[in-house]
Amino acid sequence: MNIGSIHISSSPVLALAPMAGYTDAAFRTLIAQRGADLVFSELSSASALARSQSALARTPHSDFAQDAKTRRLMQVGEAGITGIQLFGSNSADMAGAVGLLRQEIETGKCKARLIDLNFGCPAPKVVRNGAGSALLQDERKVQAIAEAAVKAAGPVPVTAKIRLGRTSRNNLEIARALESAGIAALTVHGRTAAQKFSGKSDWKSIGGVVEAVSVPTFGNGDVREPADVRAICDASGCAGVMVGRAVLSNPMFFTQARQYLASGKYSEAMWEDKLVFLREYISLSPRFGLPFHAARDLAIQLATGFRGSARLRGELMKAKDAEKLVSVMELAKA
Repeated sequence: MNIGSIHISSSPVLALAPMAGYTDAAFRTLIAQRGADLVFSELSSASALARSQSALARTPHSDFAQDAKTRRLMQVGEAGITGIQLFGSNSADMAGAVGLLRQEIETGKCKARLIDLNFGCPAPKVVRNGAGSALLQDERKVQAIAEAAVKAAGPVPVTAKIRLGRTSRNNLEIARALESAGIAALTVHGRTAAQKFSGKSDWKSIGGVVEAVSVPTFGNGDVREPADVRAICDASGCAGVMVGRAVLSNPMFFTQARQYLASGKYSEAMWEDKLVFLREYISLSPRFGLPFHAARDLAIQLATGFRGSARLRGELMKAKDAEKLVSVMELAKA
């Protein structure tokens, strides 16, 4: 697969979805080491970055990052190919944010290699600002924002994530508009924004986008087990698969998916795999300035999907430091 100037030899290409509160630099680094080709940052506001650009224009020697969230956004580990995901409601803010990111990437201050535009997030705090999936009802505005981003990005590839529509389906029109704007790849979640995460992800409709555009397309939605990677590819013809929530409780997901793609079977994840992942995350956290609650939130996600997990999560919520998190998880293993 080629995403602009980026070549990825895997087939299908495996991507970690952006997830608010979880896909920080430490988490992305560890998941990339476990088989993800692409990893995406948490969703970040284009308008906030555009304000940073304005501040830099007024005071050229001021810091890029005006707040802690922006500083975390710019942190990228060495493993995998990182994309910075942005949301915004207008072309001016998006162009400003992308231009600033381009500058940081080209000067080597940010190790990300692509920029992703979110047109699919159904979260109320995003939608009520006219961003995310709110834009799906207006193909022309989506195209205008994407065109502004592509122009501002220059040689840095710009990709986009969409849903099948806001309330009714217009995924083909949106996909064609984004392709016309110069987007280098698309990710399609197989639900409308109105569905949020209810019902089933429509993989065949993702296939409609695959057939409608020539840019690489990633399928997303209801990829819960490693074997589902092959299933969504077979159903849609997508060239890549983006996975989110399933990875939170199973950090070995991409390793298992690659095993399944190669042999039709995979090794079951062990409790020790989760323990190792948590320990490595805690070890990386100081490097990226991550707060303790990030490790606690991760541990709670890891302690999911088995008998007695509710009690274990309750114990983890009481933990006051990283050492206690690890000891609680070790006792659960025993």
